[in-house]
Amino acid sequence: MQGTAFWPSAGMGDNCSFGNRAHAMIESANDGIDVDDLMARLRKRVSEMRDRPQGHVPINAFSLRANVFVNAVEAFSNIADQKSQIRTQWPSNIGAVFPFKFAAMRKLSLTMLAFLFKDQRHVNQALVTALREQVSLNRQLIEQIQVLREDVEALRAHARSDGFVER
Repeated sequence: MQGTAFWPSAGMGDNCSFGNRAHAMIESANDGIDVDDLMARLRKRVSEMRDRPQGHVPINAFSLRANVFVNAVEAFSNIADQKSQIRTQWPSNIGAVFPFKFAAMRKLSLTMLAFLFKDQRHVNQALVTALREQVSLNRQLIEQIQVLREDVEALRAHARSDGFVER
């Protein structure tokens, strides 16, 4: 098939770099493209994007990013809380192994594990509770920051309308 190149084998050995393989793929797929010119334009565009001033972050972008982070932490704390509960049932993939075929042995093992890891469960529960408190505090802080950002934007708009120059 002319004009196609497969990823690992573009006529190069395994010791070639990613850039060389990509360069070979572009050349084999389209003979009319000047790869060096294309790479130079791409590098120039990337450097222009890096040099461009970022400006103000929109209010919604900050709160969205913060809320996504807090929601992820809250989901992890829910998983940790769920996993820290006392086992009442033996895992199905271990139930068929010799000593655990018998219900009495499974029950005795679960009781022993519950006793042995009692302190660890308490520590885990305290950590989950602390994490939930942190999530609650983070949500309050995010709301306060959002209100403050809105106030700053309102003050800037008011200052512009009154003719003050912004620094």
